[in-house]
Amino acid sequence: METGLSILSSDFSRMGAEIKKYGRSLDFIHMDVMDGSFVPNLTFGPPVIDSLRKITKLPFEAHLMVVNPEKQWKWYRKSCGRIIFHIEALRSPMALIKEMKGVKKGIALNPPAPAEKIEKWLPHIETAFIMSVAPGFSGQKFDPAILKKIAKLRKTIDAKKLKCRICVDGGINLETAALCRRAGADAIVASSYLSSGNILQKLAGLKALR
Repeated sequence: METGLSILSSDFSRMGAEIKKYGRSLDFIHMDVMDGSFVPNLTFGPPVIDSLRKITKLPFEAHLMVVNPEKQWKWYRKSCGRIIFHIEALRSPMALIKEMKGVKKGIALNPPAPAEKIEKWLPHIETAFIMSVAPGFSGQKFDPAILKKIAKLRKTIDAKKLKCRICVDGGINLETAALCRRAGADAIVASSYLSSGNILQKLAGLKALR
């Protein structure tokens, strides 16, 4: 299973060292960009991400938890090959999708929202990004209700032979990642689960899920 690290649980004073300790065991680095308005938390922006870009060749993706992704996405395309925005933040997602040239596009869906809310956009994006917790803070408990949402999206994507992948973020550990994989997810983002213990062993377990 494709596995990404969210640096939200990392020591922000040592983010470079935090990323380096994973070596090549990760598939990508997930950057949680929060503006303090769309979600009740504030993290970092382009200067930090651009600085981290210099220390690793791992792909970066920016998860824009912001009120105006249509104005901010260009700030991140220099360092992030994939940019994810929230369907709840826009009145016209298609306008932004058409504007986002040169990057892979993803739409995030919060736990209360049904799969149908993004189904019409699946042919136009590369990632359906499913939140299994309310966005904003690391360490929250996985909501198993989203498994039906994953399964529904998987069925739609396969039936229409789309190239859109399904990625799940929030409350991910080996057990919940296995549930997501069985429901049809292609990728997961882990944070607090990877912040302690035998990190490389945990990553190997996540990547081996079938």
